[in-house]
Amino acid sequence: MATMSGVPDSDVSAAVSPALAAQIAARHYGVAATAERLPSEFDDTFRLTGADGTRWLLKIAAGSEPALRSGVGFQTALLLHLAAVAPELPVQRVVPAVDGRPEVVAGGRLVRLTSWLDGRLLGPGASSPGLRRSIGGTLARLNLSLRGFEHPGAARTHRWDLQRFGALRPLLAELPAASRGALADCLDRFEAVVAPSLAGVRTQVIHSDFHGENVLTDGARVTGILDFGDALTGPVPMDVGVAACYQLGVGGPDAAVPPPALLGPAADLVAGYHAVDPLSAADVALAAEFLVARVAARIILSQAHAARDPGNAGYLLRRTPAAIAHFGALSGIGTGEIGRRLAAACRLEVT
Repeated sequence: MATMSGVPDSDVSAAVSPALAAQIAARHYGVAATAERLPSEFDDTFRLTGADGTRWLLKIAAGSEPALRSGVGFQTALLLHLAAVAPELPVQRVVPAVDGRPEVVAGGRLVRLTSWLDGRLLGPGASSPGLRRSIGGTLARLNLSLRGFEHPGAARTHRWDLQRFGALRPLLAELPAASRGALADCLDRFEAVVAPSLAGVRTQVIHSDFHGENVLTDGARVTGILDFGDALTGPVPMDVGVAACYQLGVGGPDAAVPPPALLGPAADLVAGYHAVDPLSAADVALAAEFLVARVAARIILSQAHAARDPGNAGYLLRRTPAAIAHFGALSGIGTGEIGRRLAAACRLEVT
């Protein structure tokens, strides 16, 4: 039997059409708009456009399992928290349903409507030192705003959770033989050196995916923060290291590549973060470890997924050559030296 929104209760996994998305928006939110499907890894996601040009983002969760609903509810609670404590942050705002609820259920699936953020995606292209510092400073302001925020859904993990980087080891068997050795060494170091140290590191809710596809900019500063789908409880240095890894400069597999060319842009971001939310020398050293781990994870996951889905390999591997080049250069420099160079950008001393 269909619900009032028209989504069949018996098939919560069925893809939602744009026409049905528009019906859900009208029924539950009183929004009259056309719907355009947007690329999304799991959820059904739509851009809604009203007759006057106003736009919204409609997200319909990919399933109905309690754990999934908890995760979606966590993201909604996070956005509501930011609206209350940091209205100046450029994040999407939750639009309440006609009955006042922040999210509704349609056909057994959780639905959320938010405002739309205009701007240009940062992407993987060139950026200025000032913009990179703005990215770091914006991430710091986000983390300061989330400090103290708690939610049961934050106690989650996923394949990109570097706190469990070692869980990717079984995927090495699916990679080309030439890729395995150095990546196995990286996993060995993380499990022997980094993982044991995490027990004593302070954690909080973090974005954990602060890269160019989730950041809007006007070319000089950050104008929008997108996609809290990977948010979880983790250490701040992980958040910083992940963001920094996407700001690496031109590098290559040759260990002789000058470290300043590779690490300078990432150091700009870390320095921008430190200026707003000061990091300790130990934090920066840990951020360097997470930076390298994230680059390695990008290689492992992209190649493993391409092996399982060869028809989509072109898309899945589109950024893998750059990640392999960066990983080779970073391996030649070493995590200790990476940490020292990032710390120097923050004017911190590392022994």
